[in-house]
Amino acid sequence: MSPRSKQLSRQMKAESRSAIITAAVELFARKGFSATTTEQIAKKAKVSKGLIFAHFPTKQDILLTIIIEEFDRVLWTFQDKKDSRSPQERFISLVDGWMDLLKNNPLMVRLTLQLNLDDEYRKLMKRKGKQYIEIYLERMRDILVQLGSKNPDLDAYLISFIFDGFASNYTVAPDIFPIDAIKDHFVNIMLTRWKRRR
Repeated sequence: MSPRSKQLSRQMKAESRSAIITAAVELFARKGFSATTTEQIAKKAKVSKGLIFAHFPTKQDILLTIIIEEFDRVLWTFQDKKDSRSPQERFISLVDGWMDLLKNNPLMVRLTLQLNLDDEYRKLMKRKGKQYIEIYLERMRDILVQLGSKNPDLDAYLISFIFDGFASNYTVAPDIFPIDAIKDHFVNIMLTRWKRRR
């Protein structure tokens, strides 16, 4: 096989993988993980079912890939332990990342909300995905400790619940909520709260 053919083959493989993930995100978000079949994903992605299994052994693997790749890319930039920014800057980056996701990728937000209600997803996360949630919460706790939180575990859970509340309300009625003003107000409240406790 010529170098050009190998390059074309890699490109086609990357394109088909991307099409599968894009189709799966939309179907999982709109129909639910359990209600979506690999046949539906193949049809939406305009690929064969066999090609899906060439990339992903199971439908669960598609979902785990989405979680690992997509959520890491958007939300986990604040988590690098070698990050030289101040804890305040890292916290603001976390909130900015979440709010940008709300505004710019509502389908991914809808997917997270949909998954929270899916029994099959919860079983999958208990078996294979719990480590990613734990890493997320651990890094958030690290920032909160540096900010002066006296109860970083509860504060990390509280922030996660607040983000879920933002997501469910904004996804339903984005025109009602002044998201940038809410973000600034939330950051101000939280940083002021921790500053007082130090």
